[in-house]
Amino acid sequence: MNKFLYAMGISQWRLKARADAPTLLLLADDDQTLLQHPIVATVLAQLGIAPDTCQVTAHASAATPVLWCFGNAMPAEAMISTPTLAELQQSSQAKRALWQQLWPHLDGVQ
Repeated sequence: MNKFLYAMGISQWRLKARADAPTLLLLADDDQTLLQHPIVATVLAQLGIAPDTCQVTAHASAATPVLWCFGNAMPAEAMISTPTLAELQQSSQAKRALWQQLWPHLDGVQ
C-alpha cells in the first residue's frame, strides 16, 4: 500500500532523528509483556523505537528520564503520560490525548 501512496505523491510521517531522546524507560506496574501490546508497539513504531531497546519498570530514579508513564503517578518529565493501558484501550478521549502528546515528536516528513 505504501508504494501506492508514494505514487500518488502522499508522504508518510517519519520521526526525525533527535539528539535529546529520553532514556527508553516505560513506567508501569507490568512486566516486559507490555511491550508486545498493540497500542504500545504502534506508538513505539511511530517514534522509531524498537521494543527491545525499552525497559519496563514500576519505579524510576529522579535522575532517570522517562519515555512513557502509565497510570496516576505521572512524572512531569515523562515524554508521554497516559492512563493505565486498560483505560487507554477503552477511552477514545485517552487515545486522542496520547496522539496529541505524540504529535510534536513526529515532526519529520519523508
